[in-house]
Amino acid sequence: MDSWNRQFAALLSVQLLVSTAHGMFVPLLPSFLQEIGHVSGDSLYIWSGAIFSANFMIMMLLMPFLGRIGDRYGRKPVMLWSGFGMTLVTACMSLATEPWQLALLRLAQGCFTGILPFTMVLILIGAAKNKVGVSAGTMQMMGETGSLIGPLIASSLLTFYSVRGAYPAISVCILFATVSVLCFVKEGPRAPVVSKMERSTLLSDWKRIWQMKPLPSLLLSSLCINFALVGTNPIIPYYVRQSTHTLTFLNDQWLLGITLSATSLAVIVFSPLLGMLSDRVGPLLLLKIATSTAFLLCIVQAVTHFYPLILACRFTLGLCVAGMMPNIQAQVRGLVRKGMEGQTFAMVNSWMFLGCLTGPLLGGVIVAHFGIRGWFITAMLVFGVSCWQAFHIGSYQSRKAELDVTQAVTRVSTTTN
Repeated sequence: MDSWNRQFAALLSVQLLVSTAHGMFVPLLPSFLQEIGHVSGDSLYIWSGAIFSANFMIMMLLMPFLGRIGDRYGRKPVMLWSGFGMTLVTACMSLATEPWQLALLRLAQGCFTGILPFTMVLILIGAAKNKVGVSAGTMQMMGETGSLIGPLIASSLLTFYSVRGAYPAISVCILFATVSVLCFVKEGPRAPVVSKMERSTLLSDWKRIWQMKPLPSLLLSSLCINFALVGTNPIIPYYVRQSTHTLTFLNDQWLLGITLSATSLAVIVFSPLLGMLSDRVGPLLLLKIATSTAFLLCIVQAVTHFYPLILACRFTLGLCVAGMMPNIQAQVRGLVRKGMEGQTFAMVNSWMFLGCLTGPLLGGVIVAHFGIRGWFITAMLVFGVSCWQAFHIGSYQSRKAELDVTQAVTRVSTTTN
């Protein structure tokens, strides 16, 4: 237990440091494009979207391959390779002189993406069965904390250094995380992926993973959740600006900061608590409640412009976020086959990245044609699909339990006769 607690603490520090580094990149990108790339106007939005999305696209494509390598040769080597590679590529960003160079470096950065996904894999497969929910929830809390303090650190650095001088701080965070993996993370013996008499290919492994029912429903649910959540983020500034309120002593930037922080604060505070509750009542029940509540919150946000109600919705959405992805990952942990943990969770991450990539891209198109209300109606429908999948999983598990009982009774009857 002491050994696992030390490992868990090290992995939590990795999650915090790398998430902080990712969060620092967000405020540095516009400043880089304006000061170094001399980009402004519509080109600023186009380049920002392209550079930011490039990382997700490569991560989505490479994760299944990294998962297979991790299952066969070890997750820690992939984490070290990813960490040192990401440190080097991020340090090179300070040398870029044109936007296209930064875009290429972001593509290269996506090739070294194994450190955070494998951190989650090691925590989920290493935690005791009655601690999976709270472990996943604590992991999400650390990730959200990093995403919250990262922009604050980057904005503070910009007051003292140029954009070029601020980029090395991102590399330092990633380097510390990699050193933590090197010194403190221990990987136990791995189960063989296949027996000595079998030969498997990447496609055959994917087929075996896809046949883990109800994994396809969990994958679709994770895509929908990330599509709706990440797709809403670029719209929040315009949504808050259009709201009505009596807080005249706060400007739009303060209102936006409070709105975004409300969601993050709820995730940070309630993720471990809901994780403990998940271990008691089961992750599927919380997933049903969270997706149903998110569905209703989208209806409210589509019809209101009253800021206090908007703020309440965003805070409550943080509770929903705390009850969504950790419980999907906890359910995947119960389905995964020995020796295929990395590939299975890599597939989950690929579907998550697909949602993160398509949400903002399609969100802009939807808002341009149907307005902000049209986006929240779309998000409502997407959360509705995720909610339907959660109830579909429950029906599948009920049928499977009934079938198992029937087969057990049949075997007993056959043995007695």
